[in-house]
Amino acid sequence: MEKIISKNELNSYINIVNKYSNIEYLLSKILFSAAPTLAGEKVSSLITFSNDNRNIYNLWQKNKEQIKDMLNIKFFELKKSEDHIVVLFYNEKKLESAIREKRNIKFLNRFGYSKEMSLKECLVILSKRFEHICPHEIGIFLGYPVDDVIVFTDCPNKKCKMIGYWKVYHDIEIAKKIFTRYDEIKYNIIKMIINGIKPRKVLDNISITIKLNV
Repeated sequence: MEKIISKNELNSYINIVNKYSNIEYLLSKILFSAAPTLAGEKVSSLITFSNDNRNIYNLWQKNKEQIKDMLNIKFFELKKSEDHIVVLFYNEKKLESAIREKRNIKFLNRFGYSKEMSLKECLVILSKRFEHICPHEIGIFLGYPVDDVIVFTDCPNKKCKMIGYWKVYHDIEIAKKIFTRYDEIKYNIIKMIINGIKPRKVLDNISITIKLNV
């Protein structure tokens, strides 16, 4: 059964997170936004750190090296300005596999990527293209179905069947299952935070704890 966070639960979660120390606050933001990736069920997650009431932009700048040692995934800063940073958090093996997949790399060829490039080289190209726009091929790096990414790129005005983590033009039933799973992971993390489990503890056991019915 799909789990939906209630307004009271969401308010409780926000109140708890806002009382965290700076490092725990930053971790909680990463934990929630990149939850499916941290749980090993999504290739990558994109997070934008910008100035908020806790100045998370500066928190990221000051603590990213410490954060790196706490995560089971890697990150790459795609775009940086004076007031925000766009960061890709990714599972290295899953992302490597995604961009090497035959149909994916064929699509990426359009934008200057090639199968001979290393993952780091591909991320550098993606970063350069991010300087001016959010490039359409980001969908491949985020693990979206290539058929949906192609339609979104070539026919942006075409009506989609569903909007969730991406715009769905083809297999809506599979997309629904994926969206539900991602939402369940985020729901479980919110419930764990509400139940008093600190972000560091959740991160330490995320592959186990996200499966619990909390």
